Amino acid sequence: MKPTIGFIGLGTMGLPMAERLRQSGFPLVVYNRTESRANEIVQQGAHKAKTCAEVGRTVDICITMVSDPRALEKIVFSQNGLDEGLSTDKIHIDMSTVSPAIIERLLKHYSGKKIGFLHVPVLGSVPQATDGSLLLFVGGDRAVIDRVREVLNVLGTQQWYFPEATKATHLKLICNMFIASMSASLVQGLVFGVKVGIPPSTLLDVLSHSSLNAPMYQTKGRSITQRQFTPARFCTEHLLKDINLALDAGKNAGVSLQALEPIRELYTAATSMGFGREDYSAVVKVLETMAGVKVTE
Repeated sequence: MKPTIGFIGLGTMGLPMAERLRQSGFPLVVYNRTESRANEIVQQGAHKAKTCAEVGRTVDICITMVSDPRALEKIVFSQNGLDEGLSTDKIHIDMSTVSPAIIERLLKHYSGKKIGFLHVPVLGSVPQATDGSLLLFVGGDRAVIDRVREVLNVLGTQQWYFPEATKATHLKLICNMFIASMSASLVQGLVFGVKVGIPPSTLLDVLSHSSLNAPMYQTKGRSITQRQFTPARFCTEHLLKDINLALDAGKNAGVSLQALEPIRELYTAATSMGFGREDYSAVVKVLETMAGVKVTE
């Protein structure tokens, strides 16, 4: 018999992940702050809990997928929070992109209550969440990992294991640093090229035939030239949050991330200009405004 899974956080990534678990035959209990986000999956057979504590009481394993460390802390420790419902031998898997500090706090807290805890941040987007091909960074005690292996295998095809949970946390932040750095390079190149008369299509074509190419350059390059900035997957303010988390984590580890500082300035400017809820490629608009050009087909 499959364990009952709780899923808290039915956002852009959380909802398709929860749906995949339901489709794989796991009994599912869900909670989301905005209740309407849970309606469709409830109609398909999931049970909707009224509180996070109720989720904890009624499941064997609870997965959280939320926006930031503050949201995770509130879900666990607030009144009617997850901590009130979880009991000995149950397991909490957090799959959010958060800080090492909150993961260390949860590890210490759950250890004293004999509750299993893993940090399993993911790399991928909605298509990968939907078809179960996410990349999983699995951090925590091997015995706990073995108990949830069936669940993890449904969500991700490739998994990397770390006995120290915060190593998984740091690895996810490093990967998101690459996203921020690559997008900053792309938008600078596109704007610079337009300003001096090089069409975006030419630049993207050159990249596609060189070792400089990356799938993100092509997909985001095309969406920028088509002026498609709908935040279907990863928005500007969320990437800015991750940049800040990475800078803080680097400082705590004694590592200078100087190249990331100006990228933070770019994303901060984009957010202050009203592009925070648009796709992270919308940072191109900051440079377009400064250069007096627009990147179009």
